[in-house]
Amino acid sequence: MEDTLSENLSEARQHIQPEGISIPRQPYSPVVRVGKTVYVSGQLPIDKDRNVVGLGDPAQQAEQCWKNIELCLASAGASVGDIVKVVGYFADLADVEYEVAVRRGLFQQDRYPVASIVQAAKVGSVPGTLMEIEVIAMLP
Repeated sequence: MEDTLSENLSEARQHIQPEGISIPRQPYSPVVRVGKTVYVSGQLPIDKDRNVVGLGDPAQQAEQCWKNIELCLASAGASVGDIVKVVGYFADLADVEYEVAVRRGLFQQDRYPVASIVQAAKVGSVPGTLMEIEVIAMLP
C-alpha cells in the first residue's frame, strides 16, 4: 500500500522551470505542482538574467516579485486568483507597505489569501534585493 501511494504521488508531482524565470543556482525547483496544489518558491525582484529590477526601489521590486509569481503560476495552469497563502520576507519591514499595495490590486477585497510577513537580515541570494515572496495556490 505504501509503495503504491508513493508511486501515485510521484506521478502526480511536476517540477516546473517557467519560461522567463531565471534558472536557480541552488538545488530547488521554482514551481512544484502536486495534484491541484501549486507551490511557488520565493520569488526575488530579478529578471530572467538575474538582474535586480528596481535597485533600491521597494515599489518596483514588489511589482517584479509579483510579475515573477504570475509567470510561475501560469506555468502550472494557475493564476493569482488561485493563491491561498503568501509569505513575504523583507530586509526592512518599512518596505512591507509597497508589497501590500501591489497585493491589494491583485485580489478582490473579500478574497485575500492568508499571509505572513517575516523580517530577515538578508533576503535572497542576489545582492540588492529588498524582498522575496513565496505563494501556495490551489486549482479549482
